[in-house]
Amino acid sequence: MKFIEKGKEPAAWKAYRDTPGVDFDAIPELKDALLNEQGYICCYCMSGIKENNMKVEHYKARSVYNDLKMEYSNLFAACKGNFCSDKHCDTKKENTELTIHPADSKSNCEQIIGYKLNGQLTYPAEYETDIESTLNLNNFVLRANRQSTMEATVIALKKLGYSKKVIEKQISKFSNKNDVGKFNPYCNAVLWLLKKKLSAN
Repeated sequence: MKFIEKGKEPAAWKAYRDTPGVDFDAIPELKDALLNEQGYICCYCMSGIKENNMKVEHYKARSVYNDLKMEYSNLFAACKGNFCSDKHCDTKKENTELTIHPADSKSNCEQIIGYKLNGQLTYPAEYETDIESTLNLNNFVLRANRQSTMEATVIALKKLGYSKKVIEKQISKFSNKNDVGKFNPYCNAVLWLLKKKLSAN
């Protein structure tokens, strides 16, 4: 998971939700705002997403918290969670409530979740249900994707050299959005690896 800084809701979304009688609808302007806010990665697994392969996630399920279904602070962009047979993210979560929150600065998810070289997520015991059962973030495809992304980074570092300057440049690259406003998929797994390499440098 990557910590998400929630911004101001887009004007088009505010106008839509203030329209009498409307129900929730993932209008294009809402999707665009969420994608731009998150750098085009899923709020849970950090896989790359775009408008035609995402869903709008209600952190607090709208079937349970009807009063929050239009609240921008409760809305995130998530992958469809079904690109393999082992469902994950919002598709697996359904209406289950989470302890971990992608936009909670006091309990920053980036400081809670760690990684292993095989792509497996690590975490304190109190988040096991969230990570393993509710979101299924350690399923075989996500683990393999994180591992292959880290392995590609190691190959790139071998070519560039393991100097402090090179590693710091890569850390900057994976910490920030690129020129078109996107984060690299699984960027936090790579950042974990890079910081590990830097500390050993």
